[in-house]
Amino acid sequence: MKKILFLSFTLSLLTLSGCENKFNETNVNPNDPTSVPAERLLPHGIYSAVSNIIGPSSTVSLGLDAGNGWVQHTARIQYTEIDQFSYTSDLQDLPWRYLYNEALADFQKIYELGKTANNENLQAIGLIMRAWVFANLTDVYGDIPYSEALKGTTSGIVAPKFDAQKDVYAGLVNDLKIASDLISTKTVDKDADILFAGDMTKWKKLANSLSLRLLNRMLGKTGLTLDPKAEMTRILSDPTKYPVMTSNSDVAQLVYLSRPNNNPTNENRRTRDDHRVSATLVDKLVALGDPRLGVYANKAVATGLYKGVPNGLPNSDAGALGFTSTSKIGDFFVQETTPGVIMSYAELNFIKAEAALKGVTAAGDAAKAYEEGIKASMAYYKLTVPADYLTKNALNAGDAGLTQVLEQKWIALFGQGVEAWTEYRRTGVPALVVPKVNYNGGVIPTRLPYPSSEENLNNANVKAALTAMGGTNTMQTKLWWAK
Repeated sequence: MKKILFLSFTLSLLTLSGCENKFNETNVNPNDPTSVPAERLLPHGIYSAVSNIIGPSSTVSLGLDAGNGWVQHTARIQYTEIDQFSYTSDLQDLPWRYLYNEALADFQKIYELGKTANNENLQAIGLIMRAWVFANLTDVYGDIPYSEALKGTTSGIVAPKFDAQKDVYAGLVNDLKIASDLISTKTVDKDADILFAGDMTKWKKLANSLSLRLLNRMLGKTGLTLDPKAEMTRILSDPTKYPVMTSNSDVAQLVYLSRPNNNPTNENRRTRDDHRVSATLVDKLVALGDPRLGVYANKAVATGLYKGVPNGLPNSDAGALGFTSTSKIGDFFVQETTPGVIMSYAELNFIKAEAALKGVTAAGDAAKAYEEGIKASMAYYKLTVPADYLTKNALNAGDAGLTQVLEQKWIALFGQGVEAWTEYRRTGVPALVVPKVNYNGGVIPTRLPYPSSEENLNNANVKAALTAMGGTNTMQTKLWWAK
């Protein structure tokens, strides 16, 4: 019995010793990994970025209200205060938080993991999506942390300086050029790339098309570290090295899935019915005889007619128009799988038309690009351009022609609220009428104020940025590219 007990005790010690030697291996929570592959970050980064920019996300309506509403694509029929430029702190704070802390953090990590793995395509995707998000942030707020951003864990910079918007733009153009040049034959997980399913040619086209968007806003500006006309010429003169979108098949868009990965507007419509199509847009499309009206708006249930809602009405006046007597947002835009568009082929053509009118020879013929933009916008919705539409709306010369290009661009950007709002603030086209009842001194908002978190935690840099922009933390301070 003593021998048996001794042997049992000896085996127990050996067992315990073996457990101790492998304790660090076994005492690891498999649900709390210390590292994540880039392919696991990419879907979340894309989904988070697109959903928070086109909005409404679960908590904030950047795209649908601050974008579509303030540029008078949509209007409120109840809770009209947002149409009058009165907003909650969520609209001011949450886009900043989600885009920096989630989307940009993901894309920065994807870029870094791509460098570690020597995968040029992952680096390129990280740079392209990072550039798109930074561009939206600077277009919404103005000067932003860029050169010192996203370095809290690597360099310990927790109070980054704010870069001037013109410098952010120049940096993004450079980032997009680097991304375009990086793209190689290396593969990217098709399932992880929920934008282009691993088609790196389309990523390259997006990089260069986004560059043209930014460069177009830089034309005619002073104090730049690059020549926007020369940079546009670089891209447009060498389609082999710097390809851009050439058809609607190149449109950069996130195609949503069924719930819970559904389109944010679809989710919003499940519990709300407070948005209608703006009378400004409806009236314009009716005057043009434009078939996109039937896609952008539904006929009023009670009358069978298209009826837009004027922006900024008092709640009582808006409600008196009647929920069933006004046009809801068109069915196309409220489906589960409605795409969230990052950039369209139609927009690219309007950029080329504007650039051509401003003397960028490589942009080609302005009238041709203008017409191609109209056709591409309608074709995206499977519409045919009416026989006399292009004749009646033929491009004029000079400033009148530029206004036509920008009005058609405004129409084509329906559903891309932030981009449409940015273009209006940049150009002043179309000539929108400010609601009589408004909370912004009779001015359509020029920006969103910096969030309270940034004022509290990075106050010195916020103050320096506002001084540099020549204003205060309000919705009346004009941004660098503004008309």
